[in-house]
Amino acid sequence: MTTTTHPIAGTVVVGVDGSPSSEQAVAWAAQEARLRHRGLTLAHARKTISGNELAWLATAGIPPSQIDDQIRVDADLVLERARSVAAEQCPEASIGTVVENGDPRSLLLDLGRTAVMTVVGTRGHGRVAGLLLGSVSSALARHAQTPVVVVRPTQNPGGGILIGADGSMESIALVEHAFREASLRRSPLTVVHCLWDGLVSEVRWTVVSETDPEGEDARLRMAESIAGMGEKFPDVDAQVHVTRGAIDACLVDLSAQYDLLVIGRPARPLLRRLTLSGLTLPVVEHAQSPVLVVP
Repeated sequence: MTTTTHPIAGTVVVGVDGSPSSEQAVAWAAQEARLRHRGLTLAHARKTISGNELAWLATAGIPPSQIDDQIRVDADLVLERARSVAAEQCPEASIGTVVENGDPRSLLLDLGRTAVMTVVGTRGHGRVAGLLLGSVSSALARHAQTPVVVVRPTQNPGGGILIGADGSMESIALVEHAFREASLRRSPLTVVHCLWDGLVSEVRWTVVSETDPEGEDARLRMAESIAGMGEKFPDVDAQVHVTRGAIDACLVDLSAQYDLLVIGRPARPLLRRLTLSGLTLPVVEHAQSPVLVVP
């Protein structure tokens, strides 16, 4: 069963489950809706009772209808609280709701097909947190057809937008997306190009000095590859930084200084996508700022 209060196409969709991380995601999504002059859709998946749970309820003498009623009440409370948080951040926004019984991953992937963006929260960092993150955020990062933002608590570092790039055509398309985000937010943009070095292990990554010939070549190559962006987005103050080491570690560490980290989801053959997590998921799981994943 699905209940909706308005069309969701073109809105910012945010997953809501009543947790503190969910409320942070709602607040972020409401600000984003205001910034983009879009509506906001609060999406909540109600828990469904399994066959084993129904059997246990029957032996305990608890009518399943009683549990259904409580689930509905809880869902209403969750959405009421989320609406309050959203209205506080963006009182002028059109705020709607979608409620469905079942899997939140399926719900958000479905709604995301026509949304301008899908936003979800996360409970923290580390391997255990990654497992908690995995069920919803990883599914969206892997399979969403439109941009996804995973919101993490920040201290408002004010560094603007961060993106990793290597000068490839795929990378340039992603950099253009980052320029557009920076222009929209009137924020500076930092483009990081990381030279791979498997021997850098103790420090994970390091800044390449101005006197390093390889670093100078990389700076010139990156500057040439994004030169056209300055004409499209003259209001964006963009800088190129060159590092050496592991790009995922570099982006994760640097993300603490920025308001938003933009990463892409590289197109891969199906077999490789099934066997390799690539760069996207490790960065999403461990970044210290909100992460925008561009499909």
